[in-house]
Amino acid sequence: MPASLGIFLWLVFGIAALLLVVAWIYGDEARIARRFVLRFFLTIALPVVAMLGVPLFLVAVFLDLDPRLWQALIAGLVISTGWLTAAIFTEQGKTRLKAERLRDYHKAIYAEIGTSVSALWDEGNSDTYVETILNRMEAEPDFVPFIPREKHDHIYDAIVQEIDVLPRLTIDPIVAYYSQIKSISALADDMRDVRYQDLAPDRRVLVYRDYADMRKQAFAYGQYALRLITAFSDGGSAAAEDVRRQFSIPGGDRNGPSQGSE
Repeated sequence: MPASLGIFLWLVFGIAALLLVVAWIYGDEARIARRFVLRFFLTIALPVVAMLGVPLFLVAVFLDLDPRLWQALIAGLVISTGWLTAAIFTEQGKTRLKAERLRDYHKAIYAEIGTSVSALWDEGNSDTYVETILNRMEAEPDFVPFIPREKHDHIYDAIVQEIDVLPRLTIDPIVAYYSQIKSISALADDMRDVRYQDLAPDRRVLVYRDYADMRKQAFAYGQYALRLITAFSDGGSAAAEDVRRQFSIPGGDRNGPSQGSE
């Protein structure tokens, strides 16, 4: 084995040993240092040694190459290792960042949908309230119910440009839910307008029934989205796919508020 190769290998092992000692001993940042050192050795160093180091070692044992060639090989090994380290760490960073954003967006959307679904559910009193309003509208032709203006999509509007971060299994129900919420908001604005008050009593009743039915549908969409988000957070795509299949079964459980979060 050429002396230059032996010196290079001893230098590599010496630096590695020094880094390990520093990573395991020093300060509050030792945990971070250990993580990066272990990532480098497991992700970069070991594969490089297996794929390139061992062949070079065998060449050094069985062939007598020119020292200048060895210098070129060692330089190429160092350059390729550096390039691989930068490329792999960059891609790993992108993957981790996307996973973190996915978790954060799921948590934020879960919280927003959970809050608005609770308002739609109103502890089970929503159906009774709707029937009371409809009965009064039919009994009192001049009665026009007050429709509050609701806003349940602040978080969704803030992240909609990056919603492609979410998996397809949860994007579809989330978009369906918020599309329904926006349709309800648009109808509520129309019902607050004087034109709604000027409609014939039977027309106002029909519009209010549509409004109530849209809220029921939004509740169902919200329940579906919440369960899919929870399943994906707990068990990944397979668990979310199981929930999707359950909801596709006729007569499946779509009632009652969902509790818990990611």
